[in-house]
Amino acid sequence: MYFYQRYSFFINILLAYLFVLFVTIKLSLIWNVTLVTLLFMSISILFYRYAKQKHYYKSIIDNSTNIVIVSNEKKLVSANRTFFKYFKGYKNIEEFLQKHHCICEFFEEEEGYIGAVNNGLGWIEYIIKNSEVYHKTKVKIYDKEYYFAISALVLDKKDNLYGIILSDITEQENYKKELEILAVKDSLTKIGNRRFFHKKLDEQILLTQRYHHPFSLIIFDIDFFKKVNDNYGHDIGDKVLVEYTKYIASMLRDTDIFCRIGGEEFIVILPNTTKDKAYALAQKIRESVEQYKAVLPITMSFGVAEYEKGDDEISLYKRVDLALYKAKETGRNKVILG
Repeated sequence: MYFYQRYSFFINILLAYLFVLFVTIKLSLIWNVTLVTLLFMSISILFYRYAKQKHYYKSIIDNSTNIVIVSNEKKLVSANRTFFKYFKGYKNIEEFLQKHHCICEFFEEEEGYIGAVNNGLGWIEYIIKNSEVYHKTKVKIYDKEYYFAISALVLDKKDNLYGIILSDITEQENYKKELEILAVKDSLTKIGNRRFFHKKLDEQILLTQRYHHPFSLIIFDIDFFKKVNDNYGHDIGDKVLVEYTKYIASMLRDTDIFCRIGGEEFIVILPNTTKDKAYALAQKIRESVEQYKAVLPITMSFGVAEYEKGDDEISLYKRVDLALYKAKETGRNKVILG
């Protein structure tokens, strides 16, 4: 059918020409046989060229590094060889269809990536309707995660056939995510850095203003940490920072946000926590640190403050920082409420 649609103009001319000859001219049997032979030879040549061209296209698609598939809105119709390099448990499309219908069954739901359903639309329809946008999808195959750039085009509107191309961008996406983590994580202690703290503090203030849940801050630093570096060297100082960071982190909830914001200065955002509960936690950490004595015995000074109506990031931070300052000025190794 596709062949006829493509070459219908030439075939129709040939048929019409033969019809006219048969009807209007009384040719000998030899001439009739000759003309029919020529017709079939012409069609055979066209079919041969079409088959050869189809073979070339298939070879190009099969050897592409991209996954190339044909699908309707419900299930996969065909796939190139690269598809089976990822879906290694299947030898052909028939085997795949025995267990699955659509490649979208392997899509992982994650913000910024195409899912099986997007804004109420099926994934193919969504991509087609937003063709000017660069689309990405996260795919999990045999417990291994891949990232693909994904595009789609209409092949046959009547039969709802679509061509889909998936280009592997896993390496680029993983590198990008590593950079994003490095941008918000302290390289020594592996907890959040100052940039991450400010981002999360802004978010927490907005949440509190919207839902009226309390939250508090605990800020603390190591007493006389300069003497640790001067007397024992920076390598030991780093070990103290790493060891005590791990120890304090073990006393925090999963929802608490722990960050290193200076050389020996740390801060914790405590969602859904009043200043009294934050004060009690700070006292517990202070006493535990004093008794821990890992690497070197140290003490810490603490400031505590709760978000108050009208606070912004600057005013809240100033209050908790002032509380820490008072703790250090009045003897250290203590907790002051701001």
